[in-house]
Amino acid sequence: MDTSYVYYKLFLLTLILHATYSDTIVARLQKLEQYAVSQNERTTSLENIIRHLENTVRHLEKVNSELQSVQNTHLLTKRRARDQLNVKDARRLLLDGQSNEQYAFYAFMSRGEPEPGGHHLLVYDTVKTNVGNAYNNFTGIFTVPRSDLYSLTWSTRVACHKAHTTELVINTRILGSTYVYCGYNTVTGHAVISATQGEAVFIRTHLTSPGQGAIKSDEFGRSAFSGFMIV
Repeated sequence: MDTSYVYYKLFLLTLILHATYSDTIVARLQKLEQYAVSQNERTTSLENIIRHLENTVRHLEKVNSELQSVQNTHLLTKRRARDQLNVKDARRLLLDGQSNEQYAFYAFMSRGEPEPGGHHLLVYDTVKTNVGNAYNNFTGIFTVPRSDLYSLTWSTRVACHKAHTTELVINTRILGSTYVYCGYNTVTGHAVISATQGEAVFIRTHLTSPGQGAIKSDEFGRSAFSGFMIV
């Protein structure tokens, strides 16, 4: 066989193998390029998904913060409303407790005062009513048990041809007075007053017009002092 022919065949075979190998390399490169493009697209898609999820998380965190704020405000409002109700209930109970309190007294002199001078405190020693124990029959003083309105009445009797002026006093304030003489030998005074807890209420004779003779009190007519809290 001719040697040149053999070389020629080998050369053709080499070309064919080279062409086949080149085609394979190109095909592989194309596939790699397609894979790279596909991966880039997937990466871009994943990045978009991640950004969307991050935005969603931020939105949910904002919503959660707002809901927490609303919940805290609601709890604070409920707590304040509950506290206000508790205060109202306490005030109502206090007022209810106070409204059940009653104070009233009635006392008269067991005997007359022979010759009382000026600013002589009259003592009504015989107590018939003393609800709340605010009247003292040894001193003749009604000590105001609670700040409120009070109705007070006092009666004074004198002997014929005699006269006396008496005063209703709270601490040092004169709130009322009466004048009695033989023509009307018994006189009654009445006053409705606003008094403060702890104040002293009493009846006394006038300083510059102390009167004449005795202030009488017996079975035929009593000199008396009475009062009650207006509810």
